[in-house]
Amino acid sequence: MNRKRFISSLVTAGAALSTSGAWSVTPTNPYTKARHKIPPYLQPGDTIGIISPSGYMSLADLMPAVQLIQNWGFKVQIGDNTGKKDFIYGGTDEERVADLQQMLDNPEIKAIMCARGGYGLVRIIDRLNFKQFKKNPKWIIGFSDITALHCHINRNFGIATLHSKMCNSFPDDWAKADAMQIATIQSIRQALTGESLNYLVTCLPPKPLRKNRSPIGWR
Repeated sequence: MNRKRFISSLVTAGAALSTSGAWSVTPTNPYTKARHKIPPYLQPGDTIGIISPSGYMSLADLMPAVQLIQNWGFKVQIGDNTGKKDFIYGGTDEERVADLQQMLDNPEIKAIMCARGGYGLVRIIDRLNFKQFKKNPKWIIGFSDITALHCHINRNFGIATLHSKMCNSFPDDWAKADAMQIATIQSIRQALTGESLNYLVTCLPPKPLRKNRSPIGWR
């Protein structure tokens, strides 16, 4: 068979299949037109709840974060079961569900800061009810294991959350904290109150191509 004619027949066949629908799978991105709902920014006197939905953290270790949040002008409500320990978790699954559910449902709580990450949230996330949270969105603050909660809220409800440091990242002594640690923690307050944030982007120069002796050649 003539080579050019053979290649031409393959292209024609492929075009026919794509138009017939056999290969016409067009990937869609559900987020391209998504507009996230922004929870209300906090005002002085608003209450931030602190819970341990994942790993354990003692009440004593929470105090530096509590004191700073109060210095920011906010009230703090610590979850009923925060400070309890069950193996590596901040309480049993039932206790952690109860704490997080209460914070999600309470309209007086304007933001929820997680004490720490680790592991444990994925064990309870399917047991949570977000009905009241959808009616009255509030800021969810954390990272690490808390990312599961961010993803769940983002994907299912289109509500913005705050992926940031948590209570276990707050220094015991601010005099010994470095500039980056201070800036990142202060940015939590800025984000919660709707202040403008500045982002420092460092661009590294491109690496020149170099010849490699491997079969791949240039890289």
